Amino acid sequence: MTDEGKVWPTGLTLGEAEEVHSYPIDGTRVFGAIALIAHILVAISTPWLG
Repeated sequence: MTDEGKVWPTGLTLGEAEEVHSYPIDGTRVFGAIALIAHILVAISTPWLG
């Protein structure tokens, strides 16, 4: 009944699952980079330390 090339429970193959998984990972990296840049700009623009 089961196809050995499919990943349970999605029905995707391992290659398809890895491809789909790469999209949220890439999105998280882009979000993290934007957040890091924003935090650096805020730290530069505010007189926190004096």
